[in-house]
Amino acid sequence: MELQCEICFNHFDVESHRPKGLPCGHTICKDCVMNPELGRKCPTCRKDLPGEPDDIPDNILAIQLIENGGAPPCKRLKREDTEVQQLQRGVDAGKKVVEALRLAVPKAVEALNRQLDTSVAHLRELEEALEQRVQRDAAGGDGGPTPEQLKLAVQLEDSLCLLTANKCSVVVGESGSSWKATMQLGESDDFLRLLLLQLLADGQLAKVDSTPVPSACAYVGPPMISILTINLTDLTGGDLNVNEIIRDKGRIDNIRCIKDLKGEGSDKLLRVVASHPLHVEELGFLGKVDPKVMYEVQKMSSLKRLEVKCIPECDDYPDLPLQLEELAINSPSEQQVDCVMRMPALHSLSIWNYMGENLTFPHSEYATLRWLRVAVNNYHKPTMLSLIRAHASSLQELQVYCTIDDDEEDGCFYFPDLGRELSACGLLHLRRLVLVRQNNDLCTNIAGCVMQRQNVRASMPAFVEVVCDECCTTSVVW
Repeated sequence: MELQCEICFNHFDVESHRPKGLPCGHTICKDCVMNPELGRKCPTCRKDLPGEPDDIPDNILAIQLIENGGAPPCKRLKREDTEVQQLQRGVDAGKKVVEALRLAVPKAVEALNRQLDTSVAHLRELEEALEQRVQRDAAGGDGGPTPEQLKLAVQLEDSLCLLTANKCSVVVGESGSSWKATMQLGESDDFLRLLLLQLLADGQLAKVDSTPVPSACAYVGPPMISILTINLTDLTGGDLNVNEIIRDKGRIDNIRCIKDLKGEGSDKLLRVVASHPLHVEELGFLGKVDPKVMYEVQKMSSLKRLEVKCIPECDDYPDLPLQLEELAINSPSEQQVDCVMRMPALHSLSIWNYMGENLTFPHSEYATLRWLRVAVNNYHKPTMLSLIRAHASSLQELQVYCTIDDDEEDGCFYFPDLGRELSACGLLHLRRLVLVRQNNDLCTNIAGCVMQRQNVRASMPAFVEVVCDECCTTSVVW
């Protein structure tokens, strides 16, 4: 059995990587316990570590396993173990799928036969009711169908609508994972229509009003394309001339977008925006933004796109608006990064220069994020990889800021094992991986760039295109 530290991924041994049992129950190596950058907290659950690092006891069980089975003295790549585990999980899941289908298929056939018999009986009942009504009308008699028969007629009409439907949307969720599908139904999709019919018969499929209901923040009014751009004439000594901007009705009326917002008083302008019937969907700041301004941003219920640069290592920021669809944030706080996982409509995300503690994210329950750009240093690589894994089921394009070799930026953004680490994240729908360079400069180390892309490409699935954002070429060209 091979045991490894979850932080540095080195295999445990009885020397510098000796397994240490933390009071919270997690185990990391002695080297990581002694690392002052962890801030005397468990890197997994963030609980405080009491006492001095030397006082933390060994994980006796882990040491016994090492001594009995032996452990490699040096770091190994995780790819082989991850692939074997993934294949084993696939085999176990496949066995359960086959067993479940063997049990479910006969039951499904039996249920469909019952549904057919029930529909035949309902049809005969309505035919008799119709014939009796016609005879009574011809004889001038009174009486009519019962409420149960009228309800049955509506039910059969609904059944016909389901059996002739040509479009279907499905959302399935289980244990933190979710799947979504919107499809056009053809002749070969009768099995799905029959399933919908069975759900209707079981009372598990509800009919909803097809008339869309506007949300509370939905805009009602004429088309709006107005953009409010803050320029130098709107500033006096660094203060934003809020009153002059508000008085200029031509600039403030019907704005959908605010660009380059800056200066003292920005919070006052946003407070006015939030208190008036203005439907601002896009907001971009120029320069670092104080926490008090972000409290006003949090109140903007119509906001969909936000670009902001925060004060590094400042924990006074509030939560971000959870209705955002696109977010670009520089130097976010730990709380702001955590908010990303609670945004059900977010499909585009850029996180630059996260400097907080390393975080571990659960799998996204929404699976809506399709585009992600990250730029973090080597110390925060666990946070980056955890974020990528959390959205692996939906990501189609991933952009990672990285240098070509460890001579650039003191090696802080050099990831020699990037391809193998990303291949272990389960990026099933990824189609494009972009390696982002410094300050949008053209690559001067062309040969190094080519080698880096080829090394990354060798670990990724064949359908993933690996691109340098400055060379604008893939690894296949060279």
